[in-house]
Amino acid sequence: MDQAIRFVHISDTHWASDAIAPGIDSKSRFDQLCDRIAAIKDPIDFIFHTGDWVHRGHLDGDMGYSTDQAWERLQRLGLPVLTAVGNHDHRQVLGQRLRGSLPRDWKIHSVDCDEGRLAYWFEVRGEFFLVLDARASRQIDPRGELCARQLAAVRRLLADPDRHWTIFLHYPPIELDCQWIDRTMGIENGHQLHELLSLNSGRVRGVFFGHVHRPVCCLKDAILYASSGSSAMHFPNMPGDPQAIVQSDPLALANYICIRDGMTLVKTQWTILSNSPSDQLAAL
Repeated sequence: MDQAIRFVHISDTHWASDAIAPGIDSKSRFDQLCDRIAAIKDPIDFIFHTGDWVHRGHLDGDMGYSTDQAWERLQRLGLPVLTAVGNHDHRQVLGQRLRGSLPRDWKIHSVDCDEGRLAYWFEVRGEFFLVLDARASRQIDPRGELCARQLAAVRRLLADPDRHWTIFLHYPPIELDCQWIDRTMGIENGHQLHELLSLNSGRVRGVFFGHVHRPVCCLKDAILYASSGSSAMHFPNMPGDPQAIVQSDPLALANYICIRDGMTLVKTQWTILSNSPSDQLAAL
């Protein structure tokens, strides 16, 4: 019997009902990403979104409409959907959708953290998955910071010698050899999380994140870190790149991840995007 856990990891879809930048119709791009996932014929246990579902969910006055629309579109694929919180998200609405849409036999266990954060863990066939929330104050955005209570919870959970963990969060906890990303996009105390993980590397399957809008993979102190690319827009990530530049490459990206027999395998998938009507108008 195949005991593998297989899931799709997506991130930074930035759904909006109107163009978010010249030439970028994120709603149409998200639809095409969903169609690509629907075309996968191989097993998928769940879909995990590591945040920035929408483009304006973090703004005062947002009532959650865009989050609801994006969640419902993804949920139409008929698979369990789970999430981390990104810096553009409506945290409260995401929490409501998460708890209200999972199958009845799925159980979400809350993680002790500062009030309002969405941190939890869940289990799938003997594998354990931990979701952290590093979105902090607007003063440090787009950087994040983990609260002390979450770090303490990580320490407690990793202490169990009989459990193996996969971790999800929005922000990269480690440096990624890119000037502007390492300066502006990481977690203020990411080194503390990495230290906890590296002390228990034999029980960590991998750390999956978003925020950087391109697929990146790094092995540090025996811990696998991997990001998913975006469907909405892409950012430069080479060592000498000094700043973020919105790139509207016609690609929507996702990772198909398999955990089995002590192995974590990441297969990047993509679809070549066709222009939507608003993309075409913006290009004129």
